Amino acid sequence: MKLIKTIPIFLMLFTVFSFAGCSNGISGKEAKEHINGFFRAIETKDYDHASTFLHPEISADPKTVFENLEHEKNLDFSAITITKYTGFSSSYYNSAVQGSLYTLNMKVDAGGKELKMEITIVRNDRGYGIYQLEIDG
Repeated sequence: MKLIKTIPIFLMLFTVFSFAGCSNGISGKEAKEHINGFFRAIETKDYDHASTFLHPEISADPKTVFENLEHEKNLDFSAITITKYTGFSSSYYNSAVQGSLYTLNMKVDAGGKELKMEITIVRNDRGYGIYQLEIDG
């Protein structure tokens, strides 16, 4: 009889811990807000603020990256607009980053030129932020 009474308690605890584990995931809304904040900082050339959107494990310098792209590919990042989200993927746990990740694929207008971007955001014990940025265009 005691076993039958304890099964619902174990099921309830399992459910609570399952949802608690999911709370460290990254929502689509949160990812989009984070990316928009990053782009606003790039548009205004506030590279110090832009670097706060990067994951702490990333040592890239946004100023160097975006200034080089502007010069080498004749781009203008003073006006960035996401024109279309083309895909996403998310994972509550990824062993490569030891945490959750969210990847957005999008088309972006940068000063009149259309680019394809893939941005991955990571949340793990070491921090939260943009972990990878790929630009095709």
